[in-house]
Amino acid sequence: EMWESPTQGVMFPGSKFGGPAFVNFGKNNAFEEDDFVYAVSTDQWDNGSELRLGRVPKDRIMHAESWQWVASLGASGPKWTSDLETSIPVLVDDRFISLPEMVYLAGIKRYLLLTWRLAVDFSTSGSDLIIYESPYPWGPFRLVHYEELYGGRDLTMYCPRVPLKWMEPDGITGWLQHSGSWAKGSPCYRSSVRKFRLKMR
Repeated sequence: EMWESPTQGVMFPGSKFGGPAFVNFGKNNAFEEDDFVYAVSTDQWDNGSELRLGRVPKDRIMHAESWQWVASLGASGPKWTSDLETSIPVLVDDRFISLPEMVYLAGIKRYLLLTWRLAVDFSTSGSDLIIYESPYPWGPFRLVHYEELYGGRDLTMYCPRVPLKWMEPDGITGWLQHSGSWAKGSPCYRSSVRKFRLKMR
């Protein structure tokens, strides 16, 4: 007998926008540029391939019918659709996009997109760190950091995040937070941090 996951109460059934994370514009959306809040999602928890961008008026977040997604991209910016099925990904990177994080760094007016991938599917054999930057939440995205097996093969780190409250006044120095290995018996199943400094070009 085939077991089917219930969809009652799910805002966005299916995998296209199954794990959205809000784009972080600072405390209380301090650096928002319009009246929307934005969110990004990949098509798979780990080793997904497509990143979608959604938006919704900030007073309608819990109303699924108020959400929109990028339908096309042009020189004047994106066109939006209320039909998730006709939306397009804003970034495609085959099997290199896992639960993403996007933050806006107001000091340099750039977006950072952080993601990761498992080195071996469904295993605790290490993971890679992937960071893009962009002038807009819909891209274009430029790969600025790729770190194979960050933390080593015995430490499968995942869900990298940049807490904006930990950024220093220079706007380019902060702390990268990530979850540690979920391997059975691992002492590293915990939040970990490491300091970083962006190189401006």
